[in-house]
Amino acid sequence: MKGKVIALTGGAQGIGLATAQLLVSRGARVSIGDLDESALQETEQLFRKQGCLGEQVRIQKLDVADKDDVENWIESTVEWAGTLDGAANVAGINGPQSGQATIAGTTDEHWNAVLRVNLTGMFHCLRAELNNIKDGGSIVCTTSVQGMMGSSMTAAYSTTKHGIVGLVKSAAKEMGERNIRVNAVAPGAIETRMVAEKDRQNIRTPIKRLGKPEECAHLIAFLLSDDAAFITGSTYPIDGGWTS
Repeated sequence: MKGKVIALTGGAQGIGLATAQLLVSRGARVSIGDLDESALQETEQLFRKQGCLGEQVRIQKLDVADKDDVENWIESTVEWAGTLDGAANVAGINGPQSGQATIAGTTDEHWNAVLRVNLTGMFHCLRAELNNIKDGGSIVCTTSVQGMMGSSMTAAYSTTKHGIVGLVKSAAKEMGERNIRVNAVAPGAIETRMVAEKDRQNIRTPIKRLGKPEECAHLIAFLLSDDAAFITGSTYPIDGGWTS
C-alpha cells in the first residue's frame, strides 16, 4: 500500500477508523471523510500526534447523501495527492426504527433516511470515485451480512445492503476493461457504536464473540492491495460464521 492514495468514507470511527490506521501504517496516503464532527476532531488529534496529518492524512467533513459534497471531497482528494488509487466506502447508518419496526410499521421518514445515506450515498461515492480513479485501482464497499440474507425488523437497512451488492457487481462488470476492481465486505456483529446491546448479549455465530473493527480493516486492506489483483465483483462476509 506504500504511496497509494485511498479515499475513505466513515473514516473517523469504527471500521473506518481502524481501516485508516492500518492503511497509514502501511504507507498509504488516506483522505478521510465523515459526518460526525466530534469523531473527526478526535481523529484529527490522533493523526496529528502520530505526525502524519497533512502529508499522509487529510480529513474533511462529508455527507455522503449530498452529491455535491461527495464530488467536492473526491476532487479535493485528487488535488491534494495528485491521483486516486483506491477507495473504501464504509459510511452508513441503521436508522431510527432499526430493530424496532416491521415492514408494515416502517415510516416513510425511516425508509427514506436509511436509503438516502446507505444506498444513494454509496452510489454518489462510487460514481465520483470511478470518475477519478486511475486504471488498475481498487474500490471496496461495505455492505453487511444483512445484504446476503433476509432479516426481520430491519427492512430498510437490509434493502440498502442488498442494493450495495448489486452496485458492486455492476461496477465490476463495467470497469474490468480498465483493470479497476470493485468488491464488497459484509461484516456481521462487529464491536462498534452501531451494534445494539442485544447483539452483544445474543451472539449468533459459531465463533462466540463479536468481531473487531481491526479484523474488518485487514480484509478491506487486502482487497485494496495488489495481492487481490484477480478478485472483483465479489462480496466477502466477515461474520464469525453467521452466514455459514
